[in-house]
Amino acid sequence: MTVTPKSTPEPKPSRRNRRPIVVVAVIAIGAAILIAGWVASRARPDPDRLWGKAEAAFLAGRWDVARALLARLARLRPPTPLDRLLEAQLATAENRPDDALTAIGSIPASHPIAPQAMLLYGRIERQRHRMAAAESAFRRALALKPSLIEAHRELIYILGIQSRRSEVDAEFRALAGLTTLTHHDLFTWALTHFSRWSPDVVADLEGFIAADPSDRQSRLALASMLIGRPDAEGRVGNILAPLPVDDPDALAIRIQAAFERGRLDEATRLLAQAPEANPRIERIRGELAMQRRDLDAAIRHFQRAITAEPYDRVAPAELARALRLRGDSDAATALEERSRRLNRVYNLIVAIRSPGRANRPSDLVDLGLACENSGLIDEARGWYDLAISASPLDPEAQKGLHRLGPSHRPKPRAGLARR
Repeated sequence: MTVTPKSTPEPKPSRRNRRPIVVVAVIAIGAAILIAGWVASRARPDPDRLWGKAEAAFLAGRWDVARALLARLARLRPPTPLDRLLEAQLATAENRPDDALTAIGSIPASHPIAPQAMLLYGRIERQRHRMAAAESAFRRALALKPSLIEAHRELIYILGIQSRRSEVDAEFRALAGLTTLTHHDLFTWALTHFSRWSPDVVADLEGFIAADPSDRQSRLALASMLIGRPDAEGRVGNILAPLPVDDPDALAIRIQAAFERGRLDEATRLLAQAPEANPRIERIRGELAMQRRDLDAAIRHFQRAITAEPYDRVAPAELARALRLRGDSDAATALEERSRRLNRVYNLIVAIRSPGRANRPSDLVDLGLACENSGLIDEARGWYDLAISASPLDPEAQKGLHRLGPSHRPKPRAGLARR
């Protein structure tokens, strides 16, 4: 009889033998979790990287790509001020100004990018010939960041074309405290002290009014330029018609226009309603007082006109004439000298306006000296600086700067963050 041997049961793994299996399983699970997280992170775009790609696409002119990337960003998180600014830049490039202004309007004033956003807002409005809105935006940008050079330059253009001498002078002085002025800057600044007729400026002002009929400053500037023009007799009244009858600056232009046309009764009636201390009105009152031989009244009115417009050449000459008639020769001579010095500045500016003389050191030094003698100290320093740039060892320019003393312009700061 054959005996079949019993099968021996396999031994159960001990607790010690099971431990490596558990460890391996835990490691495998952990690795799977890490891999899954890595895959998920790779699948979820990084907003900052997306923004960088959108900006690069915009700068490269791939506006459809930039627009698509901004749309993806909006699905990932609420739009940030930087998103809104890039959106506004894109809308501006695509000629969608209303969309651009809406995007900028959502950027809080407390954000560091707000000054640049306001600068863009103003430029969009300027391109649309809406000068009042543009000026407001540029002033808001400067309220947030007074050192924003581009905003000062933009304001200078608006204030200059509207013949707002005192205001444009203040902007040039602020600009001179922030940066070295160019030949163009100084040339433009000098011309703002003097009235000029320019068909191109007239056309620009007409365009501003067409775009924004409520633009008071452009109306005043255009009406002033048209006074005395033989082909514009009826236009001055039409331009000023929307302005209130008690607007002092508009009233001054109406009075002057009436005098220019010989309508003395109308001018006298309007003058009786006019307020005190308006420079143009005070000058007219002074002229009327001279006709009456009321020298004391004429002197009083001309003095008020000079105080309001410190760089004017006409009122000092008129005041000097009244003083001389009253017998005050010394005071009259001092005012005549002041007018003569301002005339010297103007004549030099006209002489060097040709590009061939833009950097001739002798011309630049002469302008510096003329401005210095006229009390235009910041302009003088600018011309002397240009002369030294053209000829570093020019002794007259060096002496001029020494007489004026050091500039208080702050040194530029380096290392500012881009965003």
